[in-house]
Amino acid sequence: MINRIKKAIQDRLYENCIDEYRKELRCQTDPYLLWVKQTEIYGAESIDEEEYPSLGVVYMEQCTGGFTLDDIKNEYIIFASKNGRISVRAFGEIMRYFDTHKDTNIVYPDEDVWALCEEEGDRPKADGDDELRCRTFPWTKPMWSPDTLFSFFYFGNIFAIRKSAFVDIEWLGDKDYRKNIYDFALKATELGKRAGHIEKVLFHAYRRGKNIAEIEEALMHSTDFIGVGAEYDDIRIAAMERRGIKGKMAADSATGITYPIYEAEGNPLVSIIIPSKDNPETLKQCIRSVYNHTAYKNYEIIVVDNGSSARNRIVLDSFKNECEFSYIYQPMEFNFSKMCNIGASASKGSYILFLNDDMEATEDLWLDRMLGQAALKHVGAVGAKLLYPNSTLIQHAGISNTIYGPGHKLKKMDDSVSYYYGRNRFVYDMIGVTAACLLIRRDYLKAIGGLYEGLAVAYNDVDLCFRLCTKGLYNVQRNDAVLYHHESLSRGDDMQDGEKLKRLLSEQELLYSRHKKFYHRDPFIGTLMNDGDPEYKCRWLEAYELADTTDYVEQISQGKKLPNERRMNNAIMVVTEDCKKERYVKKPYYLIKGWAYVPDMDNARYSFKLLFVNGSGQVWELPVQKRYRKDVAAILENQVNVDMTGFCCWIYEGALPNDTYDLWITAKDNCSRQRLYRNMEKQLEVK
Repeated sequence: MINRIKKAIQDRLYENCIDEYRKELRCQTDPYLLWVKQTEIYGAESIDEEEYPSLGVVYMEQCTGGFTLDDIKNEYIIFASKNGRISVRAFGEIMRYFDTHKDTNIVYPDEDVWALCEEEGDRPKADGDDELRCRTFPWTKPMWSPDTLFSFFYFGNIFAIRKSAFVDIEWLGDKDYRKNIYDFALKATELGKRAGHIEKVLFHAYRRGKNIAEIEEALMHSTDFIGVGAEYDDIRIAAMERRGIKGKMAADSATGITYPIYEAEGNPLVSIIIPSKDNPETLKQCIRSVYNHTAYKNYEIIVVDNGSSARNRIVLDSFKNECEFSYIYQPMEFNFSKMCNIGASASKGSYILFLNDDMEATEDLWLDRMLGQAALKHVGAVGAKLLYPNSTLIQHAGISNTIYGPGHKLKKMDDSVSYYYGRNRFVYDMIGVTAACLLIRRDYLKAIGGLYEGLAVAYNDVDLCFRLCTKGLYNVQRNDAVLYHHESLSRGDDMQDGEKLKRLLSEQELLYSRHKKFYHRDPFIGTLMNDGDPEYKCRWLEAYELADTTDYVEQISQGKKLPNERRMNNAIMVVTEDCKKERYVKKPYYLIKGWAYVPDMDNARYSFKLLFVNGSGQVWELPVQKRYRKDVAAILENQVNVDMTGFCCWIYEGALPNDTYDLWITAKDNCSRQRLYRNMEKQLEVK
C-alpha cells in the first residue's frame, strides 16, 4: 500500500513537471510569447479607461470629412483603429507619459498582432492563455523619426494627443480617413515638435488567416500602410511648402512607393573621397560608374592611396586621362578613418561623400536623393542601399546596433520583397549607415572632429553615426538610392581570419567604451528586435541575456556546505560558455551561461542551481534561468526533454562578497529526493 501511494505521488509530481516543462518550452520557442508572459500577463497592472475621465478614444475610421477636434470634450485623445483592441494597460501608460512629459503633446506606443486563425476559430476573450495563443508579430517602433514619418505613417494603429496643443490645426477634411490622419500627424510634428514613444505594446491589431505562420508571412512583406503611395503625395508636397523645403516626389514604378527628392540649395559641390590601395581595376570601375551614372554633376573625386605599388600608381596616373580625379599618395598602415580625414581636409566641397573603392553606381539619381536628404538641417549622415553585384541580394540597408554589436540587418536577403514594415523599402531614420557610401555636410563632419582615427578598420562609421546621434542629428537610410557593393575585395572578410576577428572584437570594445549608452541598445529598432541575425525577429531572453535589469530581483542566498565529494553523483554534464562581467550597463553584473543536462534521464524532472564556493568552503546558491537551446537538443537527439538545457544567471555587483569562487552546478529531481552535483571547473573572481 505504501509503495502504491508513493508511486501515485511520484507519478503526479512527474505529470506536473512535464506540464510545466511543455508550457515553458512553448513560450521559449516563441521568444515573443515569453516576453508577453513575463512582462504583461504576470507582470503588469491593468487599468480601465473609466479611471481616466479626461482621456477619450476616437477610432481612426471615424476621422472622415466632417471630423474636427472641437467635437471631442476630453483633453487627452487616443486615436486607434477599429480593427484591433486597445490594451487595458494603454490608458494608464499614456496618461502617465503625458503627466511626466509636459513638453510632449503627441505619443505613440508599440503594438502587435492578435491572430484570428481559421484553423483554431476566433476567440474574443483576452485571458492569459488566449493571449499566449493569439499574440504575435510585435511592431517595436523607433524613437521619434521625422524622416520615417515623412515616408509612411509609422505610428501605426494607435497614437494619443494632448488636445489643447492642436486645436488650431485645420483637418484636411478628405473622405478618406487615412489621408486625414496622415496629414494631421505631419502638421502636429512640424516646427521642431517631436512625438514621444512609449516602448510598450499597447495595441493588438486583428489579422485573419489560415494560421499564425501565414499571417506573419503576409505581414512581414507588406507595404500597405497609411502614407505609402502616390495618393499621399499632395499631403507631403504641402508639408514641404509649409516647412520651406524645395523638392518633389518620385515614384518607383515597380513598387508604387513614392520618395521625396529634396533640392539642395545653391547646387553645392560634393567631394567624393575614395580610400584605395593596390586595387586599380576595381577603383577604375568605381570611378567610371560615378561618371556614367550620376545625374548630379557638381562633384569632385579625391582618391587617397596609402601605399600602392609603383606599377599601380602608373596605371592610375594614366586613368586620369579618361576620368578626372585628384590623387593623394601617402604611404602608411591602413587606417580608413585617417585616409578619409586626409581626403576631407584636401577637399573643397560643402558636402563630403565617403565611398569605398569597390562601389559601383548603377542608376543616375542616387546622389541627388542622398544630397537632398543631407541638406536637411536635422540630418547627420545619409546612406544608400547596397546590393551584391548583379543581384538583388542586400548587402546594406542601414546599420542596427544588435545584441552582438553593430551589424547589417537583411544582409544577403532578397530585395525583391519588402521586410518588416518596409525596412528595405522606405526612407528610415537609423542609428547608423555604412561609410562604404556615406554623405554628410562638411560643417557637421568638422564639428564632431571627423572620423575617429583610433578605429582604424572597423566601426569608424558607427562611431561617427553615434556621435551625430548624440548631437541630436538623424542618420538616414535612403533605400531608393541603390548601388552595387563588391564587398570584401579591398581587404577580405574579417570573420574568416583569426587575427582580423581579434582586431574586430577589440575595436568593438573600444567603440562601446566611447559610447556606453549605446551598448546593446538601438532606439531605432527597440530592445525586443535587436537580434543579431539578419532577419527582423524577436530576440527576447536569449541564453546570455538579463530579462530586465531594472526589475530583476536576485535570488542568491547562503547555501549548505557541499557534501563529501565521495558521496556526490557527478552525473551532470555541463558546458560553461561564459563567465564574465558585463559592462556598459546601468548596473554592472556578472554573467554565467552555458548548458547542462542529466544523461539518460528525463530532464523535465530537474531544476538546477549554481553554487559559488569560496576558499573557506562557504557556499552561495542561485537558481538558473532555463533557456531553449535548439542547437544543443540537435546533438543530444537520444536524450529526453533536453530542449531547455541552456542556462544563464547573473549576479549584480555587491550581491557576493569580494572573493574568488569555484563554480558548481546542482540538479534536484523534483519527483524524488535525489540531488546531483558537478564541479564546473570554472572560477568567478568578484571584486
